[in-house]
Amino acid sequence: MKKFFVTTSLLLTSVSALAEMYWQADPNPPHFCMQNFNAYGPIYASRKEERTDFMVAELTGKPRCDIIHLQEVWNDSQINQVENGLKSLYTISSPNRQEKIGVMSLMMADMKKTETHDFNINSDGNILDRGREMFNVKKAFHVVQASMYGIDEDFYFMNTHLHPTSQAVRLTQIVDLLQWRLQNTDLKLLLSGDFNGDEHSLERSVIMSLLGVHDSLLETVGGTYPKGLCTYCAGNPLGWLLSDHILDYIFFSNVGRATTHLRAYDGEINLRGTPRKPLSDHFGLRVQFSVEPAQVQPVRSVIEDRRVEALSLLTQMETILGKEKKKGFVEYAMKVRALKNQLQNRQGDFNQYFESYL
Repeated sequence: MKKFFVTTSLLLTSVSALAEMYWQADPNPPHFCMQNFNAYGPIYASRKEERTDFMVAELTGKPRCDIIHLQEVWNDSQINQVENGLKSLYTISSPNRQEKIGVMSLMMADMKKTETHDFNINSDGNILDRGREMFNVKKAFHVVQASMYGIDEDFYFMNTHLHPTSQAVRLTQIVDLLQWRLQNTDLKLLLSGDFNGDEHSLERSVIMSLLGVHDSLLETVGGTYPKGLCTYCAGNPLGWLLSDHILDYIFFSNVGRATTHLRAYDGEINLRGTPRKPLSDHFGLRVQFSVEPAQVQPVRSVIEDRRVEALSLLTQMETILGKEKKKGFVEYAMKVRALKNQLQNRQGDFNQYFESYL
């Protein structure tokens, strides 16, 4: 009998230790993966069906990303191809079925709310824009509020594609993104897409300064892009440019109610295809994020340094928009001047948001 009690006691101790080992909380912070890709699906693009098949095959391979943002998925047949290939793994939002905006979002997440907004200005009046207007092709942004398993907060995921040729139009579109964000500051924001402004552009600087976002890939490579890194590359036979550029980004903002912060800890350029048969004229961008438990606090001296930079950028924007003759651009020049006044006077909703950047 004594031997039985000893054996039972040892067995219970072993089971308890085993249970503790298996049920112990993961000490690592929650993490997720985000993928962005311009799928190059206009009517004139070659090999769309073949390229989309290869893209779907890569996206279903492991390790998979939790969030996928696609741009330039224009026609119903390509949308069907993407949905049929990925619907068993992802919840899919396809606003590009209702309007010719090209963007779609796929998530291993609970999509709680979606909204889509056309940009107010989609044309500077050139012949290509007139052709797009004839076929009702436009640029827009699509937002999904989503929650992921194991992460105790929701996020806003914004998917967009800015105007291909006009800097002035792109600047008005960035103001539209900012105005949406100023009305929705309760959750952290992840903003990705094809921004048609490279790593040295005014547009990228404006996005980072005014929306208070971080460039996730830049943070994973140590704060300086290495030479030769590109998402739109001269050697790509589907491309149109003769030099290398980064045009595609995953930005993130830590402004929100939750006392955590996002950290981009690994990133790569992917979805390349082969040198002779690329998957698109763009390459993809994939970034891993962790949700860190402590919130970073804004530092006053840093805020004031950023204020100086932001005021300079707003002045440049006002000058560029002021040179445009169409009425819509004049209205945006006035909006930019109002943002500038808020920063100078340290008051207003934009100034409040600006001072909360993390």
